[in-house]
Amino acid sequence: MNKRFMMAALVAVFMLLSACSSEQTSQEKEEIIDVEVSKKEDELNKFMIDVKDSKSWMQVAPGKYSGDHSDLEAIKKEIAEWPEGLTSEEYFTRLMALTAEDYRPYQKFLDETKVMFSEMTDRPDGMQVAGDNGETAALHVQVLLDASGSMAGKLDGQTKMSLAKEAIADFVANLPENTHVSLRVYGHEGSNQPDGKALSCSKTEEVYTLGTYDQKAFADALNQFQPTGFTPIAKAIEDAGQDLLKASEGKNVKNVIYVVSDGEETCGGDPIKAAKEIQQSNIQAVVNIIGFDIQASERKALEAIAAAGNGQYFHADTGNALRDTFRKERNALINEWFNWGSQNVNTYCEEQSRYVNDAFKYESEAKNLSHAEEQLQRDLTRYMEEIREDIDTIKLRSLISSRSVGMRSYLSDQFYAIREEARDTGYELREKVRDEAYNERQKLREENRK
Repeated sequence: MNKRFMMAALVAVFMLLSACSSEQTSQEKEEIIDVEVSKKEDELNKFMIDVKDSKSWMQVAPGKYSGDHSDLEAIKKEIAEWPEGLTSEEYFTRLMALTAEDYRPYQKFLDETKVMFSEMTDRPDGMQVAGDNGETAALHVQVLLDASGSMAGKLDGQTKMSLAKEAIADFVANLPENTHVSLRVYGHEGSNQPDGKALSCSKTEEVYTLGTYDQKAFADALNQFQPTGFTPIAKAIEDAGQDLLKASEGKNVKNVIYVVSDGEETCGGDPIKAAKEIQQSNIQAVVNIIGFDIQASERKALEAIAAAGNGQYFHADTGNALRDTFRKERNALINEWFNWGSQNVNTYCEEQSRYVNDAFKYESEAKNLSHAEEQLQRDLTRYMEEIREDIDTIKLRSLISSRSVGMRSYLSDQFYAIREEARDTGYELREKVRDEAYNERQKLREENRK
């Protein structure tokens, strides 16, 4: 009896545990079903968007079977399990939750694309685009004129000094607007005799202080000295560097020096070192040498100075050649303006093309995606007609078309706006560049005819 009783008790306990286990499993299943239903409702809620709200459709996450997850049989299976008696709008929402494509990358492009073009590059004369304070940086040109005794020699019936003064006056008068000019003279003190060498070699003088050009003041500065002493080229370059350093501090300028001389250094200085140091300093001044009636034996020394200053050596044997040398500098500037214009026009063409081409590319991709999506959805409404009688597929197709057509219209408007802004801005910038470059070239050509 005891054994039978024990067995019966064990069976009863086992049955009780099985019942509890079965009850727990049933509760868990109900909870899982509730969670799944909640998730499905959340998914459907995302697609409860007005068919005319195209931007919201562009921003919503894609449907379950969009893109690479497309599975026509799985879509049809889910449609077959839809509940009956829903409105056309509710069926539309369910269809979107399954098949809506991902347009977020295209909306991101629209949101993040700001039509911005590069700033114009530095003007050939060193001027910069106006800053926040409306000011523009200027080209600093300093002419160093040899007033040593040898400049009293004659060429073409005039002293070399007179010819040099005339050429310099013409050159400075025709520099671009906003150019700051300076005239420093060397060799004008002491004499070209031994007892006057110390004074002659120890002094250079800025007779026209670096600043805007004034014709009368500049002419007065040119006429206040005559050829006298030795040739301290190194000291003249060093002193010029100090002038330019003071004037250029904290500014974005281009500094250019023209040394006019009829001979090499005669004061024991090192003009090559001076030119190299000023070129490699913060002001990065370019040192050009104009050799006026130079002996062949002295030419290499002057060429070396120009090379050290990252400049050029110009040779002028006559007064006319000296004038032509300065004119060639203006011609070089004409070519620089042409190159400046071409460079900026090409840049703006390329940048405009990128905006326009990218807009076309993304618009085309998005519209093709929309057409394919719409076709699939319309095909699925025909499948619904085969298996269901409760769905108003005509109204459903109308909702599908309204959404798709509206989105494509939205895409057309948004991408067209980007292309038009890029075209208009690009055209405006190119015209501005062309006009400025042309006007500057014309000014320089007119100056060369004088």
